[in-house]
Formats: sequence, structure tokens, C-alpha cells
Amino acid sequence: MLALVIVWGVNFPIVKIAFREMTPMVFNALRFGGATLLLLAVLWRTGEPVPPKAMWLKLVGLGLVGHAIYQVSFINGLARTTAGNSSLILSMVPLFVAMLSAALRIDRVAPRTWTGIVLALAGLLLLIMGRGGLRLSAATLGGDGLTLLCSLCWAVYTVFSRPFLQTMSPLQLTTVTMAAGAPALLAASVPQLLRQSWAAVSWQAWAALAYSTVLSIAVGYVVWYASVKAVGGPRTAVYSNLIPIVTLASSWLLLGETLGPVQAAGAAVVLAGVSLART
Repeated sequence: MLALVIVWGVNFPIVKIAFREMTPMVFNALRFGGATLLLLAVLWRTGEPVPPKAMWLKLVGLGLVGHAIYQVSFINGLARTTAGNSSLILSMVPLFVAMLSAALRIDRVAPRTWTGIVLALAGLLLLIMGRGGLRLSAATLGGDGLTLLCSLCWAVYTVFSRPFLQTMSPLQLTTVTMAAGAPALLAASVPQLLRQSWAAVSWQAWAALAYSTVLSIAVGYVVWYASVKAVGGPRTAVYSNLIPIVTLASSWLLLGETLGPVQAAGAAVVLAGVSLART
């Protein structure tokens, strides 16, 4: 999971580089479609069986929520709100996962885990305040709402996938749900795909697309569900609070963004919260 945190943290500045030459929905359609095809090929090579027909409807619903709706709301929400707002709202995923898991009695959430989640969230607030703070206004309200929907979708996807992992491998579950969500996502991206100027796309943008396709989605999603299967949703989700720290450091290296003492303090608090929650 720590390796996945690095992959997803670095993904943010890499995606911003690609956005200079590709529209968000075009980039999202290409990386998600490519990752789905890659995982289908890997699944075919492994020879894992097709899930029983009785599970198909639930798996399609899981794919639509966790991939199609999540991806569309994330990319459009980020375009309509500030980075600070988006980071804070997305950092609420571990809380949503813990609350859903406890309410549905899918995973037991220990007091130590609750304390660690809240502590990590406080550290994330320090990180965001160090970058200019949370700003609420009518101009960002639509984007904030979409980002909140995105966080809820990922939490629902994480929690409701746990029962399937009792009979399915992480690779099988990830591939099947991605294949279920991909058509809706690609359909929503068609208008921007038709308007994209492909001649203007540089090799740097294609390299960013390859990184995001193979590592961030294809490998990343399988690792995420391997962790959910091993230690449960709440303890897996708390690792996502480390992602903004990696994003800050990689943005400093790749994009020239600055780091301050408040952000360093916030990073220390996040690390303490994750350390507490994961034990």
C-alpha cells in the first residue's frame, strides 16, 4: 500500500502535465479504456473463471458506481473547484468507509482506527491551509458537490466490494467491475474525443497517459483490493491520507510548487494518524 500511495501521489502532477494537451475527459477515457483492456488480457491469461450469473447485476452496479460515476464526477469536479477544496473533500473517504463499514457490520472499526483517521484528517487540513486554505463560494459549489459525490462513490465501492472478495480474487473483481463501468465512461467522453487535436499531443503527454493507465489504474486498483481483502476497507482507506504528502513533494519536483512549514507540520500529523490507524 505504501508503494501505491507513491504511485497515486505522483499521478496528480503527471496528470496535470497531460492536461496541457488533452482535455480531462479524453485523458480519462484513454487511460481507463486502456487499463480495462490490459486487465482483461491479464485475466484471460490467468484462466480465472467467469463469475456466476447471479452476481452479474450486482457487479455491474458496483462498476457503474465505483468507476463510471466516480471517474466522471472526479474529473469534472476538479475542473470546477479549487485544488484545496478537492483535496479536503477527497480526504474524507476513510471516514466514509469507516462509517459505512461499521453501520453495515462488514468490518469492525476499532477506537484506535477512528482516532487515527480523525488525526490524519486534521493533518490534511493543515496541509491544505498551508496551500491557501479551504475556500467556499457559489463559484465552486458545483465542483465541491461533484467531488463529494466522487468521495461517496469510492467509499461505497470499497465497502460493498468486500463480500465479493470472499469468492473472487482482487484481479477478477477489479477487471469485471471496470469492464462494467467502461462503456458508460467512454460514452460520456465521445464529444471531447471527437474534438481532440491529436497532432498537438507530445510524447510527454503520451508518457503521462501510459503511467496513469498501467500503474495508477491497472496495477493500483488490483493492489487496493488486495489490501481490502487482507486487512479490510477502513484500514486500507486510511492510507489515502498519505497521498497529498507525496503529491506535494512530487509537485515541488515536477511543477515547481512551493512547500512551507505549515505543510511540513501537516505531513507529520498525517503520518502519525496513519501509523495509529494501521495498527
